Amino acid sequence: MKFQVYFYRAANGKCQACDYARAMDINHQAKAKRWFKALAKLGPDMPDEYGKHLRDGVWELRVIIHRRQHRFLYSFWKNIVIVTNAFLKKSREVPESEIKKSRKLMTDWISRRG
Repeated sequence: MKFQVYFYRAANGKCQACDYARAMDINHQAKAKRWFKALAKLGPDMPDEYGKHLRDGVWELRVIIHRRQHRFLYSFWKNIVIVTNAFLKKSREVPESEIKKSRKLMTDWISRRG
């Protein structure tokens, strides 16, 4: 695998993206796991229908099943993918608040690990 995939954990150990994934239906979890494996292998070369760059170094992994659009936001740091947050997309655009949250969490991750 070209990239290692890590899930952001706050200083208190909480992982919002992990909690979100665990709450997903088992079939949705299985599909998300396949996409994370593909992300580890392909990195930024993921096909746009599965993962694409949004802006400011924030990318989205799209897990779409039966009209449910799960989104996992992530960023790259060296050969590491940091999954920062996840949500169920209900609007046409990715909410600005989710992108800002991802950038803030990534900054925190780098400052604690960097």
